[in-house]
Parts: sequence; C-alpha cells; structure tokens
Amino acid sequence: MSDTAKLLSKYLFLPLTTIFLIVLFYFHYTESKRILSVDILSSQDAEEVFISAPPTADLLSSRGITLLYNGYPLPYDTESGTYYLSQNMNHGDWQGALSLSCTGGELYFLEDALLFDKSAAISSGHAFSLCARIGNSSQLLSLVITGLPLISMTSAGSETPVYDPDLEPDKYYYDSQTRYYGAIVIFNANPKSGKCQTVFSPVTFHERGASSTKYGRKKNYAIKLLEEDGTKNEQYLFDIGTNAKWKLITMFNDSSKIRDMTSLTLWNEIAAASEADFMEYSAEMSYCEVFLDGRYNGLCGVLSPIDEDTLHLKDGDSLYKLVEFGNPSPEGFQYSLDNNFTIAHPVRLRYPEDPEKILSGWMPMQEYLTYAYWTPNAYAYASLLDLRNIADFYIFTQATAAADNRSKNTYMVSRRQPDGRYITYILPWDLNYTFGEIWAQEPEKLYVEFDEDPTVIYVEPCIRQLFDENIYGANNLLKQRYLAYRADILSEDHIIAVMEENMNLLIRSGALARDTAICPDSRNSADLTATKQFVRERMAFLDEYFLN
Repeated sequence: MSDTAKLLSKYLFLPLTTIFLIVLFYFHYTESKRILSVDILSSQDAEEVFISAPPTADLLSSRGITLLYNGYPLPYDTESGTYYLSQNMNHGDWQGALSLSCTGGELYFLEDALLFDKSAAISSGHAFSLCARIGNSSQLLSLVITGLPLISMTSAGSETPVYDPDLEPDKYYYDSQTRYYGAIVIFNANPKSGKCQTVFSPVTFHERGASSTKYGRKKNYAIKLLEEDGTKNEQYLFDIGTNAKWKLITMFNDSSKIRDMTSLTLWNEIAAASEADFMEYSAEMSYCEVFLDGRYNGLCGVLSPIDEDTLHLKDGDSLYKLVEFGNPSPEGFQYSLDNNFTIAHPVRLRYPEDPEKILSGWMPMQEYLTYAYWTPNAYAYASLLDLRNIADFYIFTQATAAADNRSKNTYMVSRRQPDGRYITYILPWDLNYTFGEIWAQEPEKLYVEFDEDPTVIYVEPCIRQLFDENIYGANNLLKQRYLAYRADILSEDHIIAVMEENMNLLIRSGALARDTAICPDSRNSADLTATKQFVRERMAFLDEYFLN
C-alpha cells in the first residue's frame, strides 16, 4: 500500500466508522419503536390521534373488522373485551405481525414499558392497549399475551345423531353428543421448540366425558380437523405429533393442573427407556388456552389420541378402552358377540371398526377375560401378556398412585404375532386422580380429596398374582425394572422436577392465574408442598413394597 493510501485509510476510518454506527443506531431505534410490526405511539402522539379521530367503543364490530395476527383473526373474549395472542416465552423477540382486516386501517401500540419486557408481560397477564384508527374514528383495544398455544373454535351449525340403544348401544351411550361444525384457528407458539405456527381449519367437535358435564363452563371436548371436503385434516401441532383428532381436557378438579401432564410424561419416559421390540407409548399432552364462540374457556390440556394410527395397528390387531370399573360377565360378553356390538360394558372395542371384523376383534379380549377373571389361570393369563409392559404398568400406577386407573381409564392393545397368538399391552389414560388425589363423593369438593396415606396399593388381583407368585419369573423382572427406573425416571428428584417444570410453565405463561379468575371455585393452587411430600413418602414405601 502506498503512503498516500495509508494516509487516506488512517483519516477516513474514523469518519466512516462513525457514520456506520449512526446508521446502525438509527435502524435499531426505528425497529425498536415497532412491536409485532406495529408502531408505538408516545403519549403526546396518542393524544393527537384521539383528537383527530375520537374513540368509538364499537368501531371494529360495527364495521365487521377484526384484529389479525399473521393474517388470522385473534381470539376475542366478549365478556372482558380482550384479544389474546400466543407468543413463545423462551424467545426474546416478539414474533409475527398484527394488522387490521381492512384496507387503510392504522394500528398502534400505546407507549408501555412492558413492550420491551416480553417475559414480564406474559407472566403478569398484562393487558396492552392498542389504538385502531379507521378514517376519522378510532377504538382502544386490549391485548393480553399468553405463553401457551391458543385454540379458538367457532360453531356455525350442529346436529345431534340418534341411535337405537338396542341396536347400537356403543354409539347410543358414547357417540350421541351433539356435534358442532365450524372453524378452528390454532396459534401454536410452543415454549419447548420455539416454533411459531398458525393453522386454520374447518372443524367438528363435541363434548366428551361424563364427569366434565358437572364442571360449569369448562367442558372436555373431542375435536377433529377437517378438509373442505369433510375428510380428516392431519396437522403437526403442539410439538406432540401429526393428527386430525385431538382431545381437550379441562383438568378442572386437579387444583395444581400438573397431574395429567406429569404422569403422562413419566409413562412416556418409561416407554422410551424400554426395549425396541415393543411399543407402550401412551398419549402425549401439551397445555393450551381455549376460546369457544367468543368466550374465554381457560386453561386446558390438549392430548394426542390413542388410536389405530398413533399405535400403528395392523390388520388382525385390536384396541380396547376400559371406561368403568369392573368387567363384563361371560353372558353379557357373549350377548355382545352374538349381536356384533362394539361394546361389552365396560369394555369398548375401538379397533377394528369394520362390522365384518368386529367378532374377530373381540377374540383377544375374550381370551384375556377368561383367564384373568372368569376362570382364573395365572399361567395362561401370563402367556397372553408382555410381562415387561405389565411390570412397567404395575410400577407406574403405584409410583403415581393412580387411584382411578385400576381396571379403568386404560387402553388395551392386542397385537397379533406371526404364529397367530395375541400379546396384550396396557396403556394408561386419564391420570388426574394421581399423587394423592382420589375420588370423593361430595360435589362441593369437586369430587376430589387428598389422601395423605402413601401406602395404598392400586392394582388388579390378576396382575398382582403374577408378581406375588413369580409366574414365569415375573417378580424378578419387576424388581429389575423397578431398580432401573428408580435410578432416574422414578427418582424423587426427577418426579418433583417434572412437577415443578409444569407448574413453572403455567405460572410463567400467565395461564394459571387467568384460569383461576374465570373458575374461582376450582381452588387452583401453585403450592405443591403436600404433593411433593406425598411423592417422597410414596417412593420410600414402594422401595420396601417392590424390593422386599
């Protein structure tokens, strides 16, 4: 480099660097005054807007205008007059863009310090103020940010199917709910993956679960996403799988809202740690907040289904659901076979559904019931099972104190083997009565009470006999698997850590506080002291129970 070039470089470097920093600061400052692609008005600028465009309370509704996020209408709670937006709690920046569903409309945030503190805004349930200006009129809008996915369903029509209880008892008792048809918008800012996703779909949904009808405004729902032609619309959602069918549970009578999530997490961790030659995964769950026809319905759990698709069932396999305590009598079961029913109360045949395959679909269950209950034979019964799965189920239901899952709230899968035999697996489901909470008869207690006794065993006698008598080495297998899980998955520290992680998510997202506000009688509580103590005492008792 020449001396002249060196001199120019020396004297030009500082001015050019200064100019670059000024430009960089300008662009950063300009961007910092926009949140979600919306400008921020200072107090003075907002006053000028309201002078030139006086506020009108119903400006948007009177003109059919909505507030959009990434082009989709945001959920709006008519009771509180508040819009809701889903944002990822683990991502520092605001994601996506807000707009109005009209041309020429202007949208502004009013100056607010929490616009620059995303996590505090979400956890506190802070309501931001937006100004929507259209011509010479404006309207103030309220916007709350949640850290959970949002589901907004609207119904446009309904039908109530009618079934003959004598000819179609399964459909009469379990499928006769009113079906609603409409649209669903899912705002899926999932805190685990960081994925920000918006899905619109036609939908059909209906109430499910006998217990949920007692819980006021909050109901359990089964939802099915549809294509325009009415076929199923499968979507990868909530970071828990690709499905068209999903289940929504209210968790209403679980004061902590962490029992289902914690239990399913532990079971699926056990399944993931198991050998590769058998599959015992159950449903996966995520938290969400739900709107129905313009009303905020609070915190819910969304679950992937347990069906032939998620279980990868083949022709010849069977899937059953146990919906109540007890078992069908031999006579009652035979009556269902003779009439080609898909229910032999309290057992439902969920797969196969083809009428010509229903009879063969019942055969594994008939064999199971015969050797487990009707004419008990422990060795014949054990030969129908994968003892690893039964050991896992036994260990899991005791570790979680699953009071409502003893011959109830389970799915049973019978897989046909190459030699024509069937091997049956048990999968847990509906795990709200766990970790010390049990069913209570009193409605004023929300049908739940806390039992501090950590020594109660919840197991069917036919299952317990396999291990008590060490049938085919079952007890040796049980101890081996229990010790392996106690080292990590079922250690007190891990169980409690999963509970705390779930509770932290509900608090940080603001969802627990919002759910408590609309359901004050739910007795929601973030205090896990008694539950943690139960876990410690329960696992200490199980060490003695299983190992000695």
